[in-house]
Amino acid sequence: MSAIEVVARPVFARADADWLAQLRAAQAHIQHVVEFTLVFPGATGSTHEVVQHVEAVCAATPRIRFCLRSAMIVPEGRTGQFHVFLVPDEGFGAIIRLHDRLHVGPLAACLDREVPYIPHITVASLGDFDMARRIKASLNANDLALTGHIDAVEVQERGAAEPHCIARTALAHHGLFG
Repeated sequence: MSAIEVVARPVFARADADWLAQLRAAQAHIQHVVEFTLVFPGATGSTHEVVQHVEAVCAATPRIRFCLRSAMIVPEGRTGQFHVFLVPDEGFGAIIRLHDRLHVGPLAACLDREVPYIPHITVASLGDFDMARRIKASLNANDLALTGHIDAVEVQERGAAEPHCIARTALAHHGLFG
C-alpha cells in the first residue's frame, strides 16, 4: 500500500547541511533526507489531481527563506515517541501559509485535526523524554542559526520502501533576486 505526501527539501549552505547531516546521523532511525513535510499521507484524489493542485499552489507561492534558530520537543501520543524538532523563526509564517494552501481540494483530507502543524526538521525521535530533553537543551545552548530556502516541493509516493518522487514543482520566483 502506498500513500501520497508533499515535502519540501530545503537548500542550506554547505557547512549547515554538513552539520545537520552529522546531527541526524546520530539517530539511526531518522531518514537521511532532510525535508519539511507539508502534507502527510491521506489524499483522496488521484495522483494526477494531486500533482495539478500542487503545481497550481506552487505557481502562486514565492520562494521561502527561513532560519532555524531553536529546538523543541513534540510528544507523539500515538507512538509514545518524543520528537526533537528544529523550527524556523524566520519563514515560519510562509511555510504555514504554503501548508494551508496545499490542504484544499484533493489534499483536504490529509489535514490532521488533532495535531497542529509546526514547520520543522526532525533531528531525533526517542522513547526517552529525558534523552530528548538533553538533545534539545544542547541545541538551544548554542547560538543556532541554520539559514536556507525552499525553491520547490515534491509530491512523493511513500510505501514500504523509500519514498519515490512522482513530481517536483518549483515555487514561483518573483523579482530580480526571487
